[in-house]
Amino acid sequence: MTHSIGPLRRLGGGRFENLLHDEEKELLSVLPGLVNEAIDMNSPYVTRLFPPTYPFDAVAQTEFEKISSDSLVKQHRGVLEGFCASIQKPEITLEDLVTWVGAINNIRLLLGTALDVYEEMQRPSEDDPRFQDFVIFDYLTWLQGSILEFLSPQTEPDTSA
Repeated sequence: MTHSIGPLRRLGGGRFENLLHDEEKELLSVLPGLVNEAIDMNSPYVTRLFPPTYPFDAVAQTEFEKISSDSLVKQHRGVLEGFCASIQKPEITLEDLVTWVGAINNIRLLLGTALDVYEEMQRPSEDDPRFQDFVIFDYLTWLQGSILEFLSPQTEPDTSA
């Protein structure tokens, strides 16, 4: 699942060609459902999707969760739904790409928590049962980075020398 030019191509007018391969689109269409399922089950793996706002004040945190929990869940589900709705499109918009980055981030947070990923971690060997999940995590990291890099403004060459 490698791309020599990345997952997108500019078409102009705020439109982009989706260059993802069919197998990538298939994988990316399944992953949001796993996040939604984890949210439904209140899985411990969703903790990074809902980080504590008041980590040192249990009462304030409980009150905050009562007030905001439904809207945060709705927000995450909306991003995942928008991602699923646009992933198969051959042509997408800037708004779609912003949704993609949010959805990919949510998926990576869930998967990274489940795999207990940390900085400077080595990928497990191919015979490790978690190997494929790490490959997916690495792919999502590449995809998110590619989109962000693609969307970042081009820097001007330094001509002051």
